[in-house]
Amino acid sequence: MKIVKYIKYSFYAFLCVGMMSCNLDPELTDEYSIDTPFTSEKNLQLYINQFYPILGSNYYNGALQEDAYADICKENTPNTTGNQWAYGELTINADSNPFNSWEWAHTWIIGCCKFLDKLETYKGNFSPEFALRAEAEIRFFRTGMYVGLLERYGTGILYEKLPALNEKDHPLCDAEKLWDFIFNEYEFCKNNLPKDAELGKLTKGAALGMQARAMLFAKRWKAASDACEELFGLKKYDLNDNYADMFKYRRTDGRVNPESIIEFGYEYKVIDYSFDYFNCPPGDGGYSKFSPTENLVSQYEMDDGSAFDWENAEMAKNPYEGREERFYATILYNNCDWKNRKVEIWEGGRDGFAVGGSATSTGYYLRKFMDEDLDAMRNTDLTFYKMRLAEIYLIYAEAMAQQGHLDVGMEYIYKIRKRAKLTNKINVQTLDKFMEILRHERMIELAFEGHRFQDLRRWNLATEKLNGTQMEGVKPIKEDDDTFTYELVKLDNGKKRVYLDKYKRFPLPTSEVKNNELVEQFEEWR
Repeated sequence: MKIVKYIKYSFYAFLCVGMMSCNLDPELTDEYSIDTPFTSEKNLQLYINQFYPILGSNYYNGALQEDAYADICKENTPNTTGNQWAYGELTINADSNPFNSWEWAHTWIIGCCKFLDKLETYKGNFSPEFALRAEAEIRFFRTGMYVGLLERYGTGILYEKLPALNEKDHPLCDAEKLWDFIFNEYEFCKNNLPKDAELGKLTKGAALGMQARAMLFAKRWKAASDACEELFGLKKYDLNDNYADMFKYRRTDGRVNPESIIEFGYEYKVIDYSFDYFNCPPGDGGYSKFSPTENLVSQYEMDDGSAFDWENAEMAKNPYEGREERFYATILYNNCDWKNRKVEIWEGGRDGFAVGGSATSTGYYLRKFMDEDLDAMRNTDLTFYKMRLAEIYLIYAEAMAQQGHLDVGMEYIYKIRKRAKLTNKINVQTLDKFMEILRHERMIELAFEGHRFQDLRRWNLATEKLNGTQMEGVKPIKEDDDTFTYELVKLDNGKKRVYLDKYKRFPLPTSEVKNNELVEQFEEWR
């Protein structure tokens, strides 16, 4: 069997470029036998690198799409697939499902199993330490696939080893058995991945962090909090002093973010990357595919920790003054400073409010992850984060509160709020009140990092927050004296969003049901 080779990747995105010359023995060429990578540690590591796109490829455009399925972000062009789904105009079924990842996930899982099978055959070519690390990397990737399957489908087909070629029928795995498998796999990974590694590579902390995230989704509170505590015990991570600053780290700067647990980046010299182009305001030549909604923006507090309220006349007059630091790090709003100019979101302004794409339909643009110093729109090399310590603090807070330790939960929420200079104390006496605060903090702290949609689903709040609703925006109006007033508007041209209860798990694809005699479609999707 022949496979295409890979050599160079840019950190966590690990963007593939052709290998035309390299002093390896035996040398990897444009095509090579599946056995070749297993001849030396150097070759094997090159081969492992091809799995890293699982974690980084197109991550933040994908994260924004997920948030647009929720309530904090909106696609500006009305007729996109994402908007059609949100309006209920694109029917979800076994043949048409924008959330379908079944075949993709299981293909990667089988690929991981093939690797592990070959590694077992050729272990003698490597040091025991290297072989265990290689095995842990691949099992980490495989495990992440199963987490995604459980999030979307509540099940998956469990492959602990490579199936025989003639085996096509495999049963669905019970969710609890899969969660057990995931927990144990991350245990293996944490024990065999290094505490420290070169930038972009998997570590013990990455395994613990992903274990904590998975166990939170599974509602295994003790397992989630234990993973967090073990990660804290590494004494390797700390909150970045400046929330805004860490989203401006360039790959070429060589700066290390103490908060980063899993990160990746793109080197514009390797790839023509388009994140800034798709999200910058049109006044900068950007396309502005996604925009924050007022549903999110209103949730940013004042700098004293009090709630923002459009019914407050003084706040409504100057809605963007005196807000907390994370607001200014995340949102571009009308008349704010940006690229040595003012952002002009009023109708007729260079970034003007519009419906139809290429400009904001919500009254806001994205600032988080955007490179203000970038002149060439496709030349960004900023660092992106798949997991940071702030998320672990929030996982730990939720898991401890669910175990009855509200005080510990609030302690870790306060750590995050303190960085944003929000030092006011909040009276929390019940779990319900705590969860209200926790949900708020996850919405704000992790905005546009791809958590909101799955959060609403795991909290069983997606139907309440999305079904029958309209997202909100703000239309700036420029008065004759060059001052501004602001009009709250409903988005989507009067269309209501649709999110049905049965979306708690998405339908199995027709191909799986048709080709696998041991699988039946979920009852609610028949």
